[in-house]
Amino acid sequence: MSNIILRALTLEDAKTSWQWRNKEEIMNLYSGHPFPVNYELEKSWYEKVMYSNFPTTIFAVDVIEDGIITFIGITTLTGINMLNRTSDFSILIGDEKHRGKGYSKQATIDTLLFGFKEIGLNKISLKVRERNTIAYNLYKKIGFIQEGFLKESVFKNNEMQNEVLMAAFKKDFVK
Repeated sequence: MSNIILRALTLEDAKTSWQWRNKEEIMNLYSGHPFPVNYELEKSWYEKVMYSNFPTTIFAVDVIEDGIITFIGITTLTGINMLNRTSDFSILIGDEKHRGKGYSKQATIDTLLFGFKEIGLNKISLKVRERNTIAYNLYKKIGFIQEGFLKESVFKNNEMQNEVLMAAFKKDFVK
């Protein structure tokens, strides 16, 4: 039985996630917003995404340990395209003490299954920076395949970095 629960975000979660987004290691690992985020900006983003599940679906990732539920991250399905049955995926495990325990793997699988079974997607894609070998290897282990390579597509830490394009397909996850 999984210790992971995916649930809808609440405004209360913003108090935690805005702190994650300001951690240097997270700003360095993720290709998204490279600037510090204040609570008002984080809250504004929450208010935007909380009231619509389409074309973006966002889950809070909770873990249950010793009967205690803790908010540890966020998964997203963005750019949901119902005509082509595609979407992009991302995950953020902001609470570092919960990394390396298999929670990212389970939250990713649960989000993929939701996309494939509940939304009817066929393909879920992602981009991962070439240097982020931990994430790349996790995605491969889960069943993502490498589809391409983007040379010098992200500017981080005062240099251009490469990204790997990966995708997971419904036929490989839903039997």
